[in-house]
Amino acid sequence: MAGNEESVFRKAKSEYQALQILQVLMLREACGRSNDSILGVCLDKCGMYGAPEEIRAVISFLERSGLVRTDKVEEYVIVAITDAGERVAEGKQIVDGVARPTRK
Repeated sequence: MAGNEESVFRKAKSEYQALQILQVLMLREACGRSNDSILGVCLDKCGMYGAPEEIRAVISFLERSGLVRTDKVEEYVIVAITDAGERVAEGKQIVDGVARPTRK
């Protein structure tokens, strides 16, 4: 049973990390772009810590889903939100693997 609970926790955490990354990129201050290190700090601040490899795996998933674009600059991965990513962050579109935002 504990193994199943761990699996459920990891899936939920990954889905919420994906949503949070999209929402951070939507912030006016971010202007739709950030790097993986800053996104990792933002996730840590809201209780969704992930190791750098974990954060990059979520970013890779978001890119494969067409929700972000990435570029590599030195040791950083630069992440830019797409129109589809904006729709998901706003709750206007649903993508498997990304948590739905709560309604306000």
